[in-house]
Amino acid sequence: MKKILVIEDTQNVRENICEILESEDYEIYAAEDGESGLEMSKNVQPDLILCDIMMPGMDGYGVLTEMRKELVTSTVPFIFLTAKNTRENQRLGMELGADDYITKPFTVEDLLNSVSTRLKRVDEFKEESEKKLNDLTKNLGAPITQVIAEPLRAILGFSKMLMTEYNNMEKFEMAEFNNLIYKAGMELNTIVKKSFMFYSLQSLAFDQDSLNKLKEDETTNIKALTENTIDELAQSFKRKEDIAINVENANLKIPSKFYLEIVKEIVENAILFSTKRSVIRVIGGIEDNHYTLTIRDEGMGMTSSQISQIGAFQKFNQDLGENVGVGLGLINTKNILRLFDGNLVIKSTLGIETTVRITLPLA
Repeated sequence: MKKILVIEDTQNVRENICEILESEDYEIYAAEDGESGLEMSKNVQPDLILCDIMMPGMDGYGVLTEMRKELVTSTVPFIFLTAKNTRENQRLGMELGADDYITKPFTVEDLLNSVSTRLKRVDEFKEESEKKLNDLTKNLGAPITQVIAEPLRAILGFSKMLMTEYNNMEKFEMAEFNNLIYKAGMELNTIVKKSFMFYSLQSLAFDQDSLNKLKEDETTNIKALTENTIDELAQSFKRKEDIAINVENANLKIPSKFYLEIVKEIVENAILFSTKRSVIRVIGGIEDNHYTLTIRDEGMGMTSSQISQIGAFQKFNQDLGENVGVGLGLINTKNILRLFDGNLVIKSTLGIETTVRITLPLA
């Protein structure tokens, strides 16, 4: 049963509203002023609040302001009851976080429709949020386990052989095993870094003060930064001859570590999902007071469905085995761009090419 709190200082209006809502099987709580309504909201934790605006003492705006500060009531749908439904009243209420207005005098149908609509939207939002959480939880376990399992087995297996068989090994064999252990450790390190970046970005999205401070930072001399970063990636994958770079210099309104994260993720994907001796082109320049970086590869491509479903812990392509990774590269890139007022557009033709276009604000 849904709980509704009614805050109304006029007794007959309050009682009429409560009677109407109780007849619809809602669980009703009533308060005669703003102060008592505010206190009751903390204890009851209602699913919906109906509140008069004009009340002695704490008015409806004051009630809403205080409720939005409290964790338990910050997201509760809030409907104002008012005899003055002017544009100025609505603007103030909406700025404070009101969800709807019911103008006095109102009919039974007006009241029930507004209440029903708001409660339905809350249910839909909860259902969608739970679905996303379930999808994330479902996707979190399997990919992480699968990606970690192989390098972890290599580390444990080869290190155990070194500990137990080193007396019978030649130096070159020991060196080879050490190299394999190091390679597996680097794979795990990459997974940890990408996972840490993902959760850091999720946290930053809810920390506006920290985000605003970071937005004051700039990335300067991006031509050299971009070229050096891509050159290191190309060398590590032995694809140096396959990459053509042509980027203009500029200063960007984003911290360098986030800009470099974007470049690394997109170029690494272009390398992983294209064959050797196929060309990867990176072009950067100023367009319409923004900086645009375009990365185009002649790789396997993606369908529009795959592009739309890019998300955390979802594999980029299920058929690529070890190259799939944990599915965090593109979602981290999208989240960085969202936080720092950038944009990402992916266009792809399956089996032919993929073009990723990144737009960032200039400093």
